[in-house]
Amino acid sequence: MFDIVLFNPEKIDLKKLGYEKLYDYSSPHVKQKIIKVKNLAQAVNYKNKEMLIIIEDHDFDDGAIKLIAEKKKACFLIDLSRIINSKGVGRAVAMSKLRNFLKLCNKHGAYYTFADFAKDEFELRSSKELMHISLLLGLNLGQAKFAMKMLKSYLD
Repeated sequence: MFDIVLFNPEKIDLKKLGYEKLYDYSSPHVKQKIIKVKNLAQAVNYKNKEMLIIIEDHDFDDGAIKLIAEKKKACFLIDLSRIINSKGVGRAVAMSKLRNFLKLCNKHGAYYTFADFAKDEFELRSSKELMHISLLLGLNLGQAKFAMKMLKSYLD
């Protein structure tokens, strides 16, 4: 399992948390592989590139997801810190949008992966915790494990 963090992960006991490797977001190699876009219409511009795409607004553009899924190059990077760090109605709305978005990704075969972007070692969740959060989003355990392993193929 793999994750992206916002601090230097050298002192972390990876085996204890269930990770093979943690990627530092501030690393130039990692930053060049991740692109942030506002919506799916902008994400379509990166369909031919091997990039991790973070979408700010998970809207329900079935056609855009299908276009990205057909090329089998780009991968959606789901920022789980939005769910972890929010509360109440905001969290419920974010989870509902992500659940519908992931249904469309599975329907069309689009690639997706997860990261929690922990700011320090105390915010870092174990790989099992991240998989359990993805189960709340409507995935099964096999889909969650596959998604957690996808990160390596894009960042190595």
